[in-house]
Amino acid sequence: MDKIGNQGKVFGLGLSKTGTSSLTDALNLLGVKSAHYPHDERTYDELRSGNYRLSILEEYDGIADIPVTSYFAQLDGEFPGSKFILTVREKEAWLRSCEVHWRLMMEWWHNFPQFKKFHEFISAVVYGTIDFNRDRFAYVYDAHVRNVCEYFKDRPEDLLVLDICGGEGWDKLCGFLEVPLPDAPFPRANEWMHLLMQAAQEVAQIVPAGETFILVDEQGFGSDFARGRRPVPFLERGGEYWGAPSDSETAISELERLRVEAGARFIVFGWPAFWWLEHYAGLHAHLRSNFRRALENERLVIFDLRP
Repeated sequence: MDKIGNQGKVFGLGLSKTGTSSLTDALNLLGVKSAHYPHDERTYDELRSGNYRLSILEEYDGIADIPVTSYFAQLDGEFPGSKFILTVREKEAWLRSCEVHWRLMMEWWHNFPQFKKFHEFISAVVYGTIDFNRDRFAYVYDAHVRNVCEYFKDRPEDLLVLDICGGEGWDKLCGFLEVPLPDAPFPRANEWMHLLMQAAQEVAQIVPAGETFILVDEQGFGSDFARGRRPVPFLERGGEYWGAPSDSETAISELERLRVEAGARFIVFGWPAFWWLEHYAGLHAHLRSNFRRALENERLVIFDLRP
């Protein structure tokens, strides 16, 4: 990164769901240590107080996504010699992706209060709303692209407009940063929401419509997960999540109770809860010994509990 000044950084100015995770992964592969969507308490306090000399940039050389999207002019002043990358996307596809992303995110963010607090703040800054609003988001998308391009119109060497979702990648990015092409495919980040949507589709393929299944997900998937089927949290009391079991014996007892009382026909472990399969080794052994494993991949492990 010899072409970037001593104080210079790389900022990904794209809005949500424009490939900012992929951009972050790509920058890291190029040796630009970058953070995607930092939402720590210190960054929150600094942005709220108008301090754009962000402390996180003492450790990182790049940031992408909406924590920096609206502050490009201030960051340009604080970090002379920086490079700016505006990721874009076909607008209708972007709006559809944002709508799904917001709906799913608002199902689970109550389990992550720091993230929720930060996102409510930065969403209000960037979009002028906390909830998804199609007309407002469409307006913000057009205005943001226009404003960024206008700001850098006389400095084309400092701004790259990149359509990662449309297939652009190393050629444009490496040419802009003046670095060699890496011997690796351009990353296409499989973000949480993409994983969640894939997982929901896989559950729908295995668990018949109308069936009850036990869902072990660390309360991360939201109540809207696997529509048309009835997920039961584990452990469970009165249909509500009751916390993790104390040991494998308790887990096995509760599993068998839910098979009888709730009619659970499957148990689904989502990737946030994969640690259960090691920590509760007795439960895992019980499942392997007595039930068919219907699916195992990087997103889900599903056992068929039917006789």
